[in-house]
Amino acid sequence: MLVYIFKLLILIWLFFLQNVYADIKIIDGDTIIFNEKKIRLFGIDAPETNQYCFDKKKIEYSCGLNSTKALVQFIKKNKYKSIKCSHYEIDKYGRFIGECWIGEISINSWLVKNGLALAYLRYSDKFFFDEKKAKEKGLGVWQGNFIYPWEWRRGKRFKSNNNLDIRKCYIKGNISSKGQKIYHIPGNLNYEMTKINENKGERWFCSEEEAKMNGWRKSKK
Repeated sequence: MLVYIFKLLILIWLFFLQNVYADIKIIDGDTIIFNEKKIRLFGIDAPETNQYCFDKKKIEYSCGLNSTKALVQFIKKNKYKSIKCSHYEIDKYGRFIGECWIGEISINSWLVKNGLALAYLRYSDKFFFDEKKAKEKGLGVWQGNFIYPWEWRRGKRFKSNNNLDIRKCYIKGNISSKGQKIYHIPGNLNYEMTKINENKGERWFCSEEEAKMNGWRKSKK
């Protein structure tokens, strides 16, 4: 009986804890695909892909893309180390909620320690001290001003971003009724009639390169 229980425990452990050399796909700063499973990293919340923050010089930058790129580079740098993930539950979107390690380093912890993600205290305080260290050192988003990701998803934005005279950013990042992200530059046919609603995820850009990096394409008109 004890042998049977032991074998059963081993099988359960192997199911929930994978430790293999495998490809890993990065969706964004807190979501990955590992072993064909979409995993939402437990206890942390990274800036959204379209989210922007301000650095210590008060210059706007794409903190969401920054977190994603940093995670991609971190994985590449440690590509010869084994990856393992433990799954705690499945959320309403069908994603596994869990913690992942590359070698002996917790990816969740690494992101928070470097200010690339925040401790999601609503669900866990496991990474609270990692966040405290990042904040004290002014790393990542803590170097300047930012909006918490959970507030960003609810539509909160920097009020000053509507002021073109302050930002000197004239490119309009519009989202069409079909969900297409299209940017308009001064001189385009639809530029003047295009209105920006930041509560819907639309935004202003300072350059075409910035717009393209954030997933917008240029208007054909």
